[in-house]
Amino acid sequence: MHILGLANGSIGGNSELLLKSALSSASSSNPSITTSWLHVPSIIFPRNAGPLKNSVDISAGTNASNNSNGIDTSSQRDDRPKLLNAILDADAIIFSTAVYSHQPAGALKALLDNVLGPYTDAALATRIAEAKKSDPSSTYASMSMDGRILKPRVAAFLAVGGSTTPDQFTMVLPSLHLFCYSLHMKIVDQVEFMGYANPGAVLRSAGDEVMKRASQLGANVASQIGRSFDDARYLGPEPEGACPACHLAKYDFFGGANNAIGCVTCGNTGRLVVEDGKVRPQWDEESEYCCMWMKGKQKHVDDIFKKGSAEWKGGQGDEAFEERLREWRGRDVGKVEFG
Repeated sequence: MHILGLANGSIGGNSELLLKSALSSASSSNPSITTSWLHVPSIIFPRNAGPLKNSVDISAGTNASNNSNGIDTSSQRDDRPKLLNAILDADAIIFSTAVYSHQPAGALKALLDNVLGPYTDAALATRIAEAKKSDPSSTYASMSMDGRILKPRVAAFLAVGGSTTPDQFTMVLPSLHLFCYSLHMKIVDQVEFMGYANPGAVLRSAGDEVMKRASQLGANVASQIGRSFDDARYLGPEPEGACPACHLAKYDFFGGANNAIGCVTCGNTGRLVVEDGKVRPQWDEESEYCCMWMKGKQKHVDDIFKKGSAEWKGGQGDEAFEERLREWRGRDVGKVEFG
């Protein structure tokens, strides 16, 4: 079994130190576990690169971020193939990130947009595998996919920032969950460390509590590695009223007669109820809108394909639409050019 660590902060900084503590603990608790790590901000992506060869693209090639628009990227360094193989070979992934402006440092989002997301979608891969067995004439069956996408994986999150107040960390853990949706990884632990701004500051916490907590997270990952999504257990903190799918308490209030709510992190659904004079959330079980569960992931895949197909067919042969599209794409409103 192999654990891959992703350090998303300054070189030699707190996120790197926390990650090394977690990985060291994981390998110590189970000698059969191997580890490796990479520095996310050092990864090079070509500008506006197209999808990797043989990647499964749920957008059918229409993602704007993957449209090179005539830019020749063939001579640019491209770390994506090596990065993708490292991720797909891993049985567990630990994300360790610095916190900037309430969220993980931005280099991590580029990884999601260029390598993960629609190109490593376990729900789509499942549809393809099913179609190849039962419906060879379907659109799904004509697609190829890497079988490693469907292997069981677990993941965990470490986040560290200089602020001492939780309002500066509101979107960190919800954002980190984005990186696990497509590969259907089960989150087994997640933690934020507040008040550690300077590089190495995590080594000066009282009683070395920060490094010990990172070490515990690594041991938790090691204890669940190799288990399926349904069998792996969440071992991290759980705030009052937390969503049972993502274990965070982040709500959208939709209101209505049922006081409907939705989980900001994963889309799970529920409602606010009053029990014993106290307002609390009551969550649905395996909501089809929850992107943590495979049911919710497959609903999304089917929706995208249905909507995308309708849009594509609706635009074919529509000369007025094509002319308007050309006009808007060619309209000059003062674009700033870069070399």
